[in-house]
Amino acid sequence: MRVVDYMRDSLILLDMDALSKKEAITKTVNKMKESGAISNAGKFLEAVFERESLGSTAIGRGMALPHARTQHIENITIAMVRLKNGIDFDAADGQTVNLLFLLGTPLKTVGEYLSVLAKLSKILKNDKTRDKLLKAKSPSEVRTLLAEAES
Repeated sequence: MRVVDYMRDSLILLDMDALSKKEAITKTVNKMKESGAISNAGKFLEAVFERESLGSTAIGRGMALPHARTQHIENITIAMVRLKNGIDFDAADGQTVNLLFLLGTPLKTVGEYLSVLAKLSKILKNDKTRDKLLKAKSPSEVRTLLAEAES
């Protein structure tokens, strides 16, 4: 499956207002709960922050890939957030994060999870793709950009 196959338009959040990593992740998890992607927002959020406590999931160049494997999600789901203003994510390169891809996956899908994470990381290493995502005007445009980047 392609990366965009794990995304829903309702979980492509453009120009979110958030002042901190915690606020951005919490708002995103709440949207995932509203969309029906996760069964227990509190437990899922706890799993994301537990993973984040092991080390920042910022991958540099203004992007982060927070993620969690948990029983509180049935299918691999990716939420994309473009932040209105960059936030500190403890990135190794010191840059603030403007693009956040929150990946949730069930415990049973380890291989698929690692494959999706690798595909997404590869896509995001392309500076042109990142720049286009920062300018996208709609969720459908984001999905098109990601599909083109993966092909």
